[in-house]
Formats: sequence, structure tokens, C-alpha cells
Amino acid sequence: MDFIIGGGCQGKWEYVKREYGLTEDDVVCAANIKNNELSGKCCLTEFHLYIRQLLESGQNIEENISGLFQKNDIRVIISNEVGYGIVPVDASQRTYREAVGRASCILAAKADKVVRVISGIGVIIKP
Repeated sequence: MDFIIGGGCQGKWEYVKREYGLTEDDVVCAANIKNNELSGKCCLTEFHLYIRQLLESGQNIEENISGLFQKNDIRVIISNEVGYGIVPVDASQRTYREAVGRASCILAAKADKVVRVISGIGVIIKP
């Protein structure tokens, strides 16, 4: 599995289409996941939204990430980086940022390759 990260609107999806030859038919948005099933899709986008859903429903993030891999043949996961900028005053927003960061660390450790996309250019940070 390859993990693609970057800021919002930085060209992550365009990079994945170009580098992996994927199409819209290969992708499922995290907002549409039910019971950790990707419906045969090989690419998960908006991973940070998946973490938000888990937090809001009080589910264990690490267990759900493991379940996601057990049930699916995932080739690519795409996520926004959410830990930059001004630290939110709202405690729930700080909790969310921390959870996405920790989940990203888990994925990066499992990933064969980690790529950070900036302005549509992929920079390999874990070969």
C-alpha cells in the first residue's frame, strides 16, 4: 500500500491518477465507507474524514485501521494533512488533528511508500 499525503487542494488525486493509472471507478471516499468495506475499490481517498467518523462515533481508531486492511486489498490511501497552521482553540478540533496525525503514523509505518504531494508534485518521503 502507498500512502499519499498533502494539504487540501494540492493535487493529490491528479498525482495518483497520473502515477498509478487509477480512475474514478477505482476510488471510494472515506465518507462512503460502511463496516470497513471498500466495495472492491483499491484506493481510499479523504482518509482524514474516516478518522473524523471514527472519533465522532467513539470507535477505536487502531482497530478500525487494522480491520480496513484485513477486509480490503488497498493499493493507495490519500489523506489531507491537517496538523499545520494555527492550533484550534476548540478541544475537539485539537483531538481530531492529533488523531489524524497518529493514524497517519500508523499508515506510514505499514506503507510500502509514502509520498507528500505539493502543488501536484510528489516528493517521496519513504521509498
